[in-house]
Amino acid sequence: MSDVSRAEVRIDGKIIELYAAEGAGCPLVVYHAVRGEGSILWQACMDAGCPAFSLAVVNGVDWDSDMTPWPVPLVMGEGRPFPGRADDYIPILTEAILPAIRGSIPCDPGETVLAGYSLAGLFSLYALYRTDAFSKAVSASGSLWYPGFTDFVKTHSMSDAVKAVYLSVGDRECRTKNEVLSKVEDATAETEAVIRSEGVETLFELNPGNHFKDAALRTAKGIKWVLEK
Repeated sequence: MSDVSRAEVRIDGKIIELYAAEGAGCPLVVYHAVRGEGSILWQACMDAGCPAFSLAVVNGVDWDSDMTPWPVPLVMGEGRPFPGRADDYIPILTEAILPAIRGSIPCDPGETVLAGYSLAGLFSLYALYRTDAFSKAVSASGSLWYPGFTDFVKTHSMSDAVKAVYLSVGDRECRTKNEVLSKVEDATAETEAVIRSEGVETLFELNPGNHFKDAALRTAKGIKWVLEK
């Protein structure tokens, strides 16, 4: 892989860990993190043999709010309901965060990929229906069990800019007593089929283990696949 420079960018209360490729035309992958996962994900991508790219890891989002598309009540029996404010966050991402990232890397990335795990995987797909800023997406163990999401996908069209979408889920994620969460595998397969029917190149993979196993590796596999498309 070409030389990479590391930097930290602060914008709109977010801390962005930036791994910027020096070569011209290297794609940009934007990944939303819960906390400080940049170095782990970057190393996983290097171990996976990803083509040259720049990685921007966005820390500091309001996870349960910014990554969810609409409000839903409690689904896990604890915590708080999901406020569902992704539509408020997407303009911040596209109009403030993305320009700041692009201004901090040495060359035009050519294409921009949105990647995420868990709720951020859900967000990575939802954003494709709300903006044309991304040409590819990775939803690794995405929370596609989210109430109403498969219906949304069936009744809306994503941006014409989208070329490839990768989806995955752990093969034990559906083995839960929670009726909502148990739908994740079927919902992911159904979502992939709908996206594929729209002419977008897709891949749906089952990974061994539950939701918390090998998050960086699962994400890196998806990033590698979309970068090679």
